[in-house]
Amino acid sequence: MFITLLIVAFFSVSGLLIYQNTSRLYQERLDRANFIRNQIDVHKALTTFSSIDSGIYRLNYFLQERGLEQLKIENAGGVASDFEIIHINRLGDFYNSQINSLEETLNDLPLGKPYHGRITSDFGYRRNPFSGRGREFHSGIDLRGAIGDSIKTTGDGVVSFAGSNGGYGRCVIIDHNNNVQTLYAHLQGLLVEEGQQVSGGEIIGLLGNSGRSTGPHLHYEIKLNDIKINPKQFFNFETEQNYD
Repeated sequence: MFITLLIVAFFSVSGLLIYQNTSRLYQERLDRANFIRNQIDVHKALTTFSSIDSGIYRLNYFLQERGLEQLKIENAGGVASDFEIIHINRLGDFYNSQINSLEETLNDLPLGKPYHGRITSDFGYRRNPFSGRGREFHSGIDLRGAIGDSIKTTGDGVVSFAGSNGGYGRCVIIDHNNNVQTLYAHLQGLLVEEGQQVSGGEIIGLLGNSGRSTGPHLHYEIKLNDIKINPKQFFNFETEQNYD
């Protein structure tokens, strides 16, 4: 009988200790949850991450419109071991500001193609397309198309020239931020005026065959710090060379 009472007492004490430890553990977790709840502005967190989602959507739409590869957000393997959930608002603000900064930068750059036509002449030295003899330096990229097709600017900027310009024929020149300039030549018609503010993707003219041209096409140039550079650097797909 004594042994039975001893066993019962032992299990009772053990149960009480387990209960106390379990209660303490749950209380600690509850206190931690309340602390986190008080530290986090839930409404702000939801608003911030909603803004991040919207920003990524806008960026991908922007890239898609210009024929560029969209952003891919991959799992980097989880959060850092020292990450504190109470910092989620600060983390959200950081990524939101980064996305806004990226949007502004992309809008300033001449990204993608101004026209969907096939590239018929690349940037660099080529055979003279008029005589078929000798070589000349081609300062832009030619995109073949149909007369009257719409030509779009590849970035936000201000029209610095709109008119006839020698061998370029009717052309539009746009000044962008960071000493970047784009030129759209051999146009049939001009749809913008000098001094006009334009946005990326806006129609600025119609494809034509004016000036020194072998057929309907768009001649497209990019200058950085007054130096002509290869526009293909701002394209996002393979191109073919066909010097005709």
